[in-house]
Amino acid sequence: MMKIGRKIYYDKVTGNVLVDTGERVGAVVKTTIEQDFEVYVALSERVPETVGCLQLEYGQDSDKFAQFRYRVDPDKLTIIWDLTPPTAPLEEVKKAKIDFLNNECFKAIYASFTSASTGHTFRFNEEDQANFNQQCTLFLLKPDLADVQWKTEDAGIVTLTREQFIEVVFEAGQHKQQQIGKYWTLKAQIEAATTKEEVDSITW
Repeated sequence: MMKIGRKIYYDKVTGNVLVDTGERVGAVVKTTIEQDFEVYVALSERVPETVGCLQLEYGQDSDKFAQFRYRVDPDKLTIIWDLTPPTAPLEEVKKAKIDFLNNECFKAIYASFTSASTGHTFRFNEEDQANFNQQCTLFLLKPDLADVQWKTEDAGIVTLTREQFIEVVFEAGQHKQQQIGKYWTLKAQIEAATTKEEVDSITW
C-alpha cells in the first residue's frame, strides 16, 4: 500500500503557504513538482523560482495540521505553528477534524487485525483486502478446493481450511466495520459540537 506524505508549497519570501497537498494513502501515485505546478492553480500562476517545497513524511504532525494554522520559515525550512486559538469559523474547525479522523479511520482499517478463531494476525491493507476477496471467489468457483496457504504477521505462512478462511474473512469484515462505525460515531459528535473546545476533545 502506497503512503505519501503531504507536500507544502510556500512563498520563498513570506513563507505563506500556497498549496498543501495533504496526505494520501492507497492506490495513489507520487507526483513531481512539475506535475503539481500543472495541476494546482495557485502554483501555475507563480514563477517556479519564487516557490519552495517541503516534503513531509506520511503521518508527520498530522494532529497539528488538523488543529493549527501555520507557515514556513524560508530560511530554516521548518514549519512555524500558530498555537494560538484558531480564528477560523467553527465549521472550518469541524471540517479539519473530520478530515483528520477520516484519515485515522483508513489507517486503522489498513492496520493488521488478530483473528479470534485462528489466533493469527493478518495484514489488511488495500492489496490484502483485494487478495481476500479473490480467494473467496476461488472458493466459490471451485467447491473441491479444501484449503489455502496464507501469510500471517505472527507465524509466517500457514494453511487454512476453507472453513477457517471464511471465518477469517468474516472477522476481517467485522474489523473494518468496527473502524467505520467508530468514525461515523465521532463524526456525529463533531457535527453536534457547538464549540471549538468540544471539537478538540474528540479524538480517535
